Amino acid sequence: GWIDPSAPVNSKASLEKTLSKSLEGSNFLKRLSLLGSTGSIGTQTLEIVDACPDNFVVDALSAGTNVELMTQQVLKYSPKVASMSTPEAAKELKRRLQDEGCKSMPLILSGQEGIVAAATVDTADTVVTGIVGA
Repeated sequence: GWIDPSAPVNSKASLEKTLSKSLEGSNFLKRLSLLGSTGSIGTQTLEIVDACPDNFVVDALSAGTNVELMTQQVLKYSPKVASMSTPEAAKELKRRLQDEGCKSMPLILSGQEGIVAAATVDTADTVVTGIVGA
């Protein structure tokens, strides 16, 4: 068979091969809102997005206080909405994106308002939740 080993997926190469084979010939497009984008569930979700760029668009990202990683994610995925847990982190995100010359500045929010805006962005058809207590 084409999967070696067949289970479990225990390496990045086997994950990529499994994804590639399972999506071969597919033509779906999912638009995502990702809550908790800088945590383990969020970063793993974005690895899948990276492995299948024709099948996913990231419309919203939310994170805690990891401004450095969120800056990289916003620059890479160009979401419409980016939310941080605190106003200070949101302000720092905006400053870093401006410093990096972000060409597609998202709506930047914080706190509960930001999470709700990310979760309900009108273009996303799927919400992936990877935040504590969700």
